[in-house]
Amino acid sequence: MNIFEVLVILVTVAVFGQPVILSLLLVTMKAATYYNRTKNPLTFQFRIPFKGVEYITTGSINRWIIWKVSRIPSFALRKLSYRLMGVNMGKNITFHYGLELRDPQKLYIGDGTIIGDNVLLDARSGLKIGNNVNFSSNASVYTLQHNYRSATFDCEFDRPLNVEIGNRAWIGSNVVILPGVAIGEGAVVCAGAVVTKDVPPYSVVAGIPAKQIGERPRNLQYNFSDSKLWFI
Repeated sequence: MNIFEVLVILVTVAVFGQPVILSLLLVTMKAATYYNRTKNPLTFQFRIPFKGVEYITTGSINRWIIWKVSRIPSFALRKLSYRLMGVNMGKNITFHYGLELRDPQKLYIGDGTIIGDNVLLDARSGLKIGNNVNFSSNASVYTLQHNYRSATFDCEFDRPLNVEIGNRAWIGSNVVILPGVAIGEGAVVCAGAVVTKDVPPYSVVAGIPAKQIGERPRNLQYNFSDSKLWFI
């Protein structure tokens, strides 16, 4: 076997091997998620390959899986992959490119929600997103952070840090939502805002920190759908 043949084999494995490896990891990741939720002994052995790789890589394999899935050129396949990761989701959800997830098993997404390009959803303390919510590009939601008052700089707080986003809320581009806040139904968070406290329903907020600058009509009726999407 000459050098050229070796290079051909390496390139073939790099191009075609990764999707196979990714698929196998997603299936066993789903088994691990199902076992964690139900403790069904029938799924215990199916989780072993994923848990083994996770142990060897000290958990970094999760980031690799999320990064690879976020760049699959198919809406439908990305959605299926996120279900396998353990995301609890409704129907007609659209995931665009570059989604970064943290602890997907603690993420809930309602029907018709649209997740824009390069959005970060941190669900480590629990993240619930309602129906027909629109996330514009580069928005970030955090549910955990370091406590600067702590002597050990830990992430312990005396209040819940989960985040809830109500139905038909609109999260603008480059918005940052910090831990422990609730975005009310129909609210609009304008581009570039930093949300540090609860946003009332149907209000329009902007700025750093975000403050109310207006109101939205309460007779919202639209429903988003991904029924015609497959690729891109």
